Amino acid sequence: MRHFEYKDLTTNSYKFWDIKIVCKDVIVSYGRIGIKNPAVNTKKFSSKEEAKKYFEKKIKEKTSKGYLEH
Repeated sequence: MRHFEYKDLTTNSYKFWDIKIVCKDVIVSYGRIGIKNPAVNTKKFSSKEEAKKYFEKKIKEKTSKGYLEH
């Protein structure tokens, strides 16, 4: 699993975003840092290669928005 956080003091924004691959599924959990029940989304793919491409694409999108890996 890879863990990312976004913190912006001026907008009081403290978010996290986690992503992992399980077999051919990409599982993402996200929410405000410190919440007990984060939102979880699962996207299913027909191959591990497709899942890996999606995984890498989503990481690039988040880091371009200012999320930092922890």
